Amino acid sequence: MKKWLHVIKGAVALLMVCLLSTQVYAGSMEDAQQDKEDAENKKEDAESILAGLESKKSDIEAWITELDTQLADIQADITDLNNQKADLEVQITKKQEELVVAKEKEQQQYADMCSRIQFMYENDGANYADALLNSQSMSDILNQPEYVSAMADYDYKMLEQLVATREQIANDEQLLQMDLTAVEQLTEQAQEKEATVNTLIDEKAQEVAEYEDLISRQEQLIAQYDAEVQAAATRIAELERAAQNNSEFVPYSGGALLWPCPSSTRITSYFGYRTPDGGYVNANHKGIDIGAPTGTPAVAAASGVVVIARYSVSAGNWVVISHGNGLYTIYMHASSLCVTEGQYVNAGDTILLIGSTGWSTGPHLHFGVGVGGYTSAYNVDPLQYY
Repeated sequence: MKKWLHVIKGAVALLMVCLLSTQVYAGSMEDAQQDKEDAENKKEDAESILAGLESKKSDIEAWITELDTQLADIQADITDLNNQKADLEVQITKKQEELVVAKEKEQQQYADMCSRIQFMYENDGANYADALLNSQSMSDILNQPEYVSAMADYDYKMLEQLVATREQIANDEQLLQMDLTAVEQLTEQAQEKEATVNTLIDEKAQEVAEYEDLISRQEQLIAQYDAEVQAAATRIAELERAAQNNSEFVPYSGGALLWPCPSSTRITSYFGYRTPDGGYVNANHKGIDIGAPTGTPAVAAASGVVVIARYSVSAGNWVVISHGNGLYTIYMHASSLCVTEGQYVNAGDTILLIGSTGWSTGPHLHFGVGVGGYTSAYNVDPLQYY
């Protein structure tokens, strides 16, 4: 468990370093979108780690609850054992007092009996005195037929009863002492168990505190990742609004545009009035046509934001890029598109593959330049930028 905690701590620390080293601000739509996706992935990973930490913390807290229950039972047992111990000590004290009294009565009875034997000796002869003097113990006396026959029934029965009482009291005291010893041993064992459980509770409480710290730090990570997601989303929205409002992303400051079809410089139709392929009527061609095989890459003539990347009946698959300062470039008739609306592209990035979609008589790239908005007439000859 401790090893697992150290691993988690290391992972959280690494995530903190990575977070602090992350640049939220993105200079382009593509970077902003990538930052947003990265932040969302990090947030999702952090939330998964947080769920694991909270689950581990919950498991330990449940364990502590169980240990608390065990501790309460152990403490109740200790209280009961202490009560038993106190009761036994009272009983032992009582038995000891009873034993003292029993011994005194036994000795008194013995003394009285001896006095009566002395009396019988003085009045009836020496036989009884000899029996008394030759006896080694009270049991010997009681077993002497001569004495038993001479002894009054009352003295005999009283002495026998007193001896039995004293022995019973002594036995009772011994049993109580044995019970007391057993209770003391059980109490000691229960106290050791209590100490062990208390130690476990302290350890688990420390682990809970460590998990709470990890959870707090993980929640901070999630909050910062969420802020990063929001910052990237805000940046994306700003870029999108800037594209719609003709704001400056990487403003076009004049000079040559990149040629949009690096692999071909063959112009099949120039800017201005012309008769379209197939005849019909003269038309104002608002751009230039660059002939190239289907699938040939076309690139962005300058950096900017893609404001159109879709299909049109007339233009086919087409792309419009805003370069700031009211300058737009237009690319038509693609076989497929390589960008999406709202995406930021750098000059030279592939944006589509040349084709013959829409109103087209063969594979080529229609390239146009618009000033003042892509919906206005493209009255600018693209070749003036080269």
